[in-house]
Parts: sequence; structure tokens; C-alpha cells
Amino acid sequence: MLRRLDHLVVLTLDLEQATREYELLGFTVTPGGEHADGLTRNALVAFADGTYLELISFIDPDDTTDNVWNWRPFVVLGGGFIDYCVASDDLDGDVRRLRESGFEVDGPASGGRKLPNGEEILWRVARIRQEGRVLPFLIEDVTARDRRVPDGPATVHPNGARGISRLRITALNAQQAAASLAAFTGTGLRIGACIVELQGPEDVDEKGKRRLQKLGTGPFMADLDVGGTKVMTLPAR
Repeated sequence: MLRRLDHLVVLTLDLEQATREYELLGFTVTPGGEHADGLTRNALVAFADGTYLELISFIDPDDTTDNVWNWRPFVVLGGGFIDYCVASDDLDGDVRRLRESGFEVDGPASGGRKLPNGEEILWRVARIRQEGRVLPFLIEDVTARDRRVPDGPATVHPNGARGISRLRITALNAQQAAASLAAFTGTGLRIGACIVELQGPEDVDEKGKRRLQKLGTGPFMADLDVGGTKVMTLPAR
């Protein structure tokens, strides 16, 4: 079953610079390593609730080779929030349920990453065929999750961030997108403890409208729990 929001994908044009910028915002950033396809590498901002931000960049910005997620076109558009992922503890079962519900699903397929210490970690993924990024991709760990996602001191941030409490997604037709997401999760507009809010063009400011026009449907903002009733909002860029 789908357990929780796993992570948000934040495409960066310069991973070292993005790491410094997030550290200046009060986040603890952990080096992640290089992905098995040899095209991308990442760093992670892990939270106590088990979610994380994946800061990712293409290793060779001049190479035109894309990865299986079709993230390369976002490079020329400036990057930012481009995708998101949910954790499954039964990927085969979830893929079967989704296909029976009428979704077209690619996978499961194998994935992995080499950590900075040389250790290789493995997972399996599946993705919905769709226009835009309303629906997340799915991941199931093969090696232990705590090898992929750091815990302990890595989840303690000077700014107090504890987790992702709300994800906002922009769509040209918010009502239709909300119905699709509810059918995907089977539990409405919530993924684990994270509330997902769908917003149409009429619900966002001019910057949001421009981003929707430029990047299409997908993650737009994330609210982070920083303790009590306090929330820290991260914009798409």
C-alpha cells in the first residue's frame, strides 16, 4: 500500500550552490551520491517525519541525454520543484490496483544510487503515464530505507523544520486533477500525513500562472512543519 509522501524533487542547475543556499535557509543538507544511470547526482534535506527534499542536478548540463523521468527539459526552464514521490511497501500490489483502476503504469523497474562512500543502494519504481506531474511516482526500497534516506542528526535543522505538512500542486483543471489524485491514493487528497492541495490558475498569483504556463501541471509550493502551529512555505523556486 501507499505509506507516505516519500520526497519532493527539486531540480538544481548547480548542486553545490543549491546546497549552500539551502544551508543558508537553515537546513541540514546531506550529500546523496550519483544515480545508477550516471546522469544525475543529488543531496538530501531529510526530515524527522520521514519525508525529504531531493536536490538533484544533471552531472553534465551540456549533455542532451534525458533520464527515464524526462526531467532534462526542466533544465532550460530553470528547474525548481518538478516532481514528487510516494513510498510503497507493496509496489507490485499497488501497480496492480492502479491498473485495475484504469491508470496506465510503467514499471516496476529497478533503480539505485552510489553513496559518497561507494556503497550501492537499490530500489524499485513505477510511474503513471500522464500529462504533467499531478500524480507522483512510486518507490519501494530493496536495500534498507535508512541507507537511502538519512536519519538521526541529518533530520535536525537550525530553522526547526520537521516535515512536509502540505503540498500544493497547480493544474489547469484543479477539480479534474483532484479527482484523479483521489483515485490514485484511494484515501482522498492526503498522502500519509501530508495534505495535497490542488490549485487552478485562478488560485495562484501571476508568478504561479507564469510557472504553470512554462512548466505545466505539477508541484508548486510545500509547507513545512516547524513546530506547533508554525509553517514555513517553500516556493517552487
